[in-house]
Amino acid sequence: MRLPRLKEVRELHGWSQKNLAEAAGVSRDSISNYETGHREAYPATARKLADALGVEIADLLQEPARPKEVAPSSPDEWARESGARLHGMSDEDWDAYIRRLESVNEIEQVFRELFGEGVMLHTAHAADKWQRPEQKERRIELFRSLRELRAHRLADLAGIAAEKKDEALLRQVMEALLEEAHS
Repeated sequence: MRLPRLKEVRELHGWSQKNLAEAAGVSRDSISNYETGHREAYPATARKLADALGVEIADLLQEPARPKEVAPSSPDEWARESGARLHGMSDEDWDAYIRRLESVNEIEQVFRELFGEGVMLHTAHAADKWQRPEQKERRIELFRSLRELRAHRLADLAGIAAEKKDEALLRQVMEALLEEAHS
């Protein structure tokens, strides 16, 4: 009989294959073969393993529960969950927020915060790559959407900088936009 949960249950007990082999009176190689599915256990051997682990044979037979695929969240929802306030705003909230900006200093501060969040989200994206390698397509689409969102928000800031006739800030925002387009 196949024992697809043997490794999971053994590890939950904090046991090595050697520990289980000694407790059940089964060779370590046999346990390795049962765990990898290269060999099926006789019912009597499955009973020894279950008894040693203090579980029912059925606990070793059930297929391991597959983790549910995390539904792709929207770019702004993912950004909020990652701690990016400006990227996490809805378009309506963003529009209302930037309409309230009065001074060039406020616009520049928002630009720097948006830029900092971009760096932070890039780091979160890289971490997600290692934590959930199976979700590569979702991650690529999400990050592409975030880059587009950031480009639109930078363009909005460029428009405000142009309205305020601040050439230095406009140049800085435009450079960031060009970098975003080329990355």
